[in-house]
Amino acid sequence: MNLSSVVEDFYASYTHLLDSLALQAGQQIVVALGGGADSQSVLDLTLRFREDHPQYRFLAIHLDHFFHPDSPEWAEFLRHECERVSIDAIVEPLKVPQGARQSKEEQGRLARYQRMAELTEPDAVILLGQHRTDQVETFLLQMRRGAGPKGLAAMASVSELRTRLPQASSACERRLVRPLLAHTKAEIYHYANARGLRWIEDETNTDTQIDRNFMRHEILPVLEKRWPTVQSTIARSAALCAEQDALLERLLRPFLERRVLPEGFYLGTDWWDVEPMLQRALLRGWFEIQGVQLPSHRILLELQQQVQRSKGGRRVRIRWGAVEVIRQQKWLRMLPLSNE
Repeated sequence: MNLSSVVEDFYASYTHLLDSLALQAGQQIVVALGGGADSQSVLDLTLRFREDHPQYRFLAIHLDHFFHPDSPEWAEFLRHECERVSIDAIVEPLKVPQGARQSKEEQGRLARYQRMAELTEPDAVILLGQHRTDQVETFLLQMRRGAGPKGLAAMASVSELRTRLPQASSACERRLVRPLLAHTKAEIYHYANARGLRWIEDETNTDTQIDRNFMRHEILPVLEKRWPTVQSTIARSAALCAEQDALLERLLRPFLERRVLPEGFYLGTDWWDVEPMLQRALLRGWFEIQGVQLPSHRILLELQQQVQRSKGGRRVRIRWGAVEVIRQQKWLRMLPLSNE
């Protein structure tokens, strides 16, 4: 495939995805900028889309966690890039408190999503640079953890931005959109070079002490050497898991509407008669609606068992990530934890 066809293929998949969103005139399209070749490619595609669709409002956001000593220079580079291409931009620091309960990467991701929700319109579409290689790595890492369909579904092309920021209504929610999921990291480099883009290379991405980097540099090349189409087949498996998860979510909705209320998770008097498998699915649904990190299967089982035992008067209290869950009479309550 020559470079011009690479460029057109990227733009065709980008426009196909955005056209499927049924955007309204004046709606906000936001590029989440990290500075790498992937998010710079999304910005480049968005600038071309802006020429064809001036009816939307465009914004770029970069949030600097200071995880890298050069990050202030990267932030300044991105600020100048946005000025150069005349796109409104918000470039600001976002320090993430460090605690033992979550990795700094997970804390940073949750903090970014929360801050982007605060900075954007309620119906904003937020474009992320995640790609097929990210998808494959996530699938394999989740498989190593023993994840179920939700974890193996990895990332959807379009998903709700779920945070603890109150929403005006369920019909007015920000969406996360990943226009590069059909493309590998190698293809993104081809696109970025063809377009003459400038981007930042973070040398920590080569540190194989980090699980994702180990998967990327040590495991995937071996798999691809043996099975050249492994990325596309794993991505297809992730898509099938996502389809099953979406169906389950739809089937669970009426049950969740009864249990998940502003006061918390309603146990009522009949919770102990609910099939255990359905109990776990409902608890996971509650956590997702709350926009918190999902617990491991072990922690979920422990919570379920504590609730079962609490019928006889024993207390419920379990912690993970940045939250704890306790029982108060007929309710489960979720409380934030401070970092220790």
